Amino acid sequence: MLKKILIASICMGIISGCQQDDVLPGDDLSVTEIVEAELPQTAATFILTNYDGEVITSAFRITNGKEVSYEANLTNQMNIVFSENGRVLAFGEDGAEVDCKGKHRKRGGFGGAHGKFDEKHPKPTVLELKDLPTKAASYLEEKYPDHEILKIIFIEREELNQYHVLVKEVGIVVFDASGTFVKLRERPVMNCANFQKIEIADLPASITSYIQEKYPDNEILRARKGTRKEVVEIHVLVKEVGVLIFDAAGVFIELKTCGMDKDKD
Repeated sequence: MLKKILIASICMGIISGCQQDDVLPGDDLSVTEIVEAELPQTAATFILTNYDGEVITSAFRITNGKEVSYEANLTNQMNIVFSENGRVLAFGEDGAEVDCKGKHRKRGGFGGAHGKFDEKHPKPTVLELKDLPTKAASYLEEKYPDHEILKIIFIEREELNQYHVLVKEVGIVVFDASGTFVKLRERPVMNCANFQKIEIADLPASITSYIQEKYPDNEILRARKGTRKEVVEIHVLVKEVGVLIFDAAGVFIELKTCGMDKDKD
């Protein structure tokens, strides 16, 4: 029942003020910002199941004339790219299709220059654990024996040949083509594993007053409290606004919305 309530609440959508189409003339390419309810259901379920407590700050629909994909950005700065049917295609910085301003990435990303796959930028290969080099599989077993592996992909192109492994509650573990560990992309800005839900009625008066003054017509959906970079913070999700971050005393710090853009008072 709780998850049904969360789905209903989240699917109201976090609508930022920069919804738009970004069309590149001659490329049949467009990026449209959407609300969470417009993501494929399997994509929304994947996020809810594997990133419980995180919030989708923005979501996009990307088309190139032939294929459709979706990208969702979370409050822990993870981004996940899905196919039209909700299958995970890519994740992390190397897989981003949309930049922080909601524009299609013209360089980098799995689609190459304009989101189109070719011989220099082939589509990443989705793998099973058994497909990893022995060295990489052994590393994962030793370092993360109790963690769930959510997805494995292999990127093969001129400038990058790597295995990217998405490990639940850890981040992205990157290996080179031989299976040698390269790096761990943790959640450097917002590690929210220690955040706990707090009731809206228990929010400090300074926070509710701030929201009532700034956003009198917007509903507070939920809130949580935890530590980020050794500093206690309170995060409040406000309908059609985004995630407002306050310090422990209830003083406003920043608003996160539309690809994690910052808007400080």
